[in-house]
Amino acid sequence: MNTMFPIEVGTWNASIAPWREQYGRELRGVGGMNKTVFSRDRAAVDAEIERLRPLIELGGYIPCPDHRIAPDAKYENVQYYCDRMQNLKL
Repeated sequence: MNTMFPIEVGTWNASIAPWREQYGRELRGVGGMNKTVFSRDRAAVDAEIERLRPLIELGGYIPCPDHRIAPDAKYENVQYYCDRMQNLKL
């Protein structure tokens, strides 16, 4: 077994970063994105992407919400996140 899912930021303040420092790219991960930024603004979304960038650059990691997106999320912010991630230059 080499994949962590979910990596729940909201409830558990979890992060795969310490585990990846120890095990490297061999440890895969899905989740770990703080979905509460979707209820804020684009600056919050950008900050979250930058927080995750080192893990993304290492590879073997899918940065996404751990579970369902909250009802107070703004669709425009979710769409913005998807667009930014699709066009992220690594």
